[in-house]
Amino acid sequence: MAVLDVIEVINKTYEDIYELIKENFTYRSSELNFTNGYCYEYFIILKKFFSTAVLVMQNDKMHCATLIDDKIYDVNGIREDKENFHIATKYDLEYIHRYYGIFALTTREKFYKEVTINIYNLNKGYSKKLSKSKKNIV
Repeated sequence: MAVLDVIEVINKTYEDIYELIKENFTYRSSELNFTNGYCYEYFIILKKFFSTAVLVMQNDKMHCATLIDDKIYDVNGIREDKENFHIATKYDLEYIHRYYGIFALTTREKFYKEVTINIYNLNKGYSKKLSKSKKNIV
């Protein structure tokens, strides 16, 4: 599954279940939420689906993102400013835990569960399309 497809599912899921988790967030928009303090949570979600994902930190420490296959991703998709990021160090991680937003455990569980279900359903849809196209080839 492509990274951008997973990003689309994460963003849509956040907005779809906002009413269930809104007590913890100011923003209904996934873009606003994950660019205003919760970017580390976004990395954690992507890491769940892409085991090779690496945490990267913006050089000014104002944002973190995810490095996958030599591309940097965040809530908006592929970042074009790769030179403004570095692989996060132990000190960067300490900074993130001190100053960035972290989901409450119940919110994390609800959200991750919904994202996982939606990714699974998307994969089933891909499998159906693939099997149909293979039948047409034969």
